[in-house]
Amino acid sequence: MSASMARSTTITLLLDRCMSTMQFSSSVVSLTDIRAVLESDLLSLAASAAGFGLLSHVSLFRTNFPVEDYLFILLALYAVAVLSTAYAYLTLTQFSVAQALLRVILISSAFNTGLISSIGIYRLFFHRLHHFPGPVGAKISRFYNAYLAGKDLQYNVEIARLHHEYGDFIRTGPREVCIVRKSAIPLLFGPQSKCSKSTWYAHVSTNPKYCSVHCTRDHDDHRKRRKAWDQGFSIKALGIYEPRVKSKADLLASHVAKNLGQPIDVTAWTMFLSFDIMGDVGFGKDFHNLTTGVEHPAIKGVHDHMAAGATLLQVPWLLNILCRIPGAVSGYSSFFKWCADEIERKQKTWDANAYPEDVVSWLLKAYVERSVSAAPSRMALNEDSRAVIIAGSETTATTLATVLYYLAKHPSVLAKLHQKLDEAMPGGADDWSYDKVKDITFIDDIINETLRLRPAVMTGGYRVTPAEGLQVDEVHIPGDTIVFVPVQLIQTDERYYESAKEFIPERWSEKRYEMKTDGAPFIPFLTGPYICPGKNLAMISLRTSISTIAQQYNFSFAPGETGEAFETGAQDTFTTSLPPLQLAFQRR
Repeated sequence: MSASMARSTTITLLLDRCMSTMQFSSSVVSLTDIRAVLESDLLSLAASAAGFGLLSHVSLFRTNFPVEDYLFILLALYAVAVLSTAYAYLTLTQFSVAQALLRVILISSAFNTGLISSIGIYRLFFHRLHHFPGPVGAKISRFYNAYLAGKDLQYNVEIARLHHEYGDFIRTGPREVCIVRKSAIPLLFGPQSKCSKSTWYAHVSTNPKYCSVHCTRDHDDHRKRRKAWDQGFSIKALGIYEPRVKSKADLLASHVAKNLGQPIDVTAWTMFLSFDIMGDVGFGKDFHNLTTGVEHPAIKGVHDHMAAGATLLQVPWLLNILCRIPGAVSGYSSFFKWCADEIERKQKTWDANAYPEDVVSWLLKAYVERSVSAAPSRMALNEDSRAVIIAGSETTATTLATVLYYLAKHPSVLAKLHQKLDEAMPGGADDWSYDKVKDITFIDDIINETLRLRPAVMTGGYRVTPAEGLQVDEVHIPGDTIVFVPVQLIQTDERYYESAKEFIPERWSEKRYEMKTDGAPFIPFLTGPYICPGKNLAMISLRTSISTIAQQYNFSFAPGETGEAFETGAQDTFTTSLPPLQLAFQRR
């Protein structure tokens, strides 16, 4: 039985039980009895409500009910119960409206107190994770995580602080453990992993028919849907994309040529570049950021979307609920609508008989042909487009801007890159070809070192342990526990990397043995069956852009720019968001 079927059966049985109880109650309880209860001593009612709150928690706990997946339904039932109680007071008793309202508030407050107290005591002292160290607030509620993630939008920094205080295994949520051990990586993400994706991936919907491939939690469903994505990123498809990526990189180089010696905000312009690449390769559309120098409204949508998610994604069920309320998360929901509109516009101009020449065309082809790899619904297809936009723009832009930062900060590395480019392409820009660029291993060394120090996703990758639990070295983690390995933290751990905080591209090539790089944790694209499907396109975009700019220009921090704010101000908004960085370029 699949997880979704099991959950459906659970909720059906519970609802049937509730209906049976209600039918039985209606046959043996009269209105007089109800009136007597409503008019009884308020203290007794409050005590009974508190006891019922405690009993509700115990009942759901004992049935192992997936509360997070059905919290919207449970809250709706709670609201119905409160409103029904208020209605009963107003129609069956002689209390005034104010008196009835006061009683309902006190009764519901007593119920909430009993429920929350039971949950808190259980999570602190009796939960299967009670022996794992961590902050008390995190043990009680995920709202503590939301506070940590939201106060400076630097959850990665907070996780590093908790690691320093509590060690390698930290209880970062009521049923969540953060693991800072490289041995956990294959157990969580490897091909043989028995872990599944956590409720973090259900922030849009708990129904797999309405999720993107990224948020699909069922292994088999994910494997099937990845086929359409893999076609969109096949060797043949990448060959079609390469010259289009180069044309966008040339537009960026042209902008630099027009502004030599002037400060250029590379954070903004690398976003323009990656967004235009995403538009062309992802949708077959030009968003004209590079030609106009004006930020497309959707870029602000991406940033607003990610900023809202930074906090709300720590409480996935809350985001799931808020997304159903019009206007509750406008920065989030407006971006959803824009993505859906882009899919609709694409389908109107899409030629079903032509060979697909962009990623979304492959997804549409599977959807229209009802392929086994197709998105199971229109909403799922819309969600896939959101994944294309975010993964295809924000992550590449962040990495490219950070590469330029490190090259400006380390002129000797930039000089070495110039030398490598000149040796491979002595004819200069006219001699440029991607075949030559991809053979310059030092470019990959720079990219890898940047991704090690500042991965595009610094914290994510949440998984759930199997029923039998997970053994990580000497520590056993119980089943049904959310676990994650903080990517940036583990990739900058001194136990695994020599001079772990320093930018040394050579650790990936000539100093690989000396610096013990082999076997060190490196998962900027994750690994295993859930590895980023667009990894190869990202590498093409980065190699092309870095080589095009560095071949023609020398660059450094602009006057007044130190890079310090860029270094310390990066925000963990699932993907990494960067502050402005001003560089000045000169012709070589």
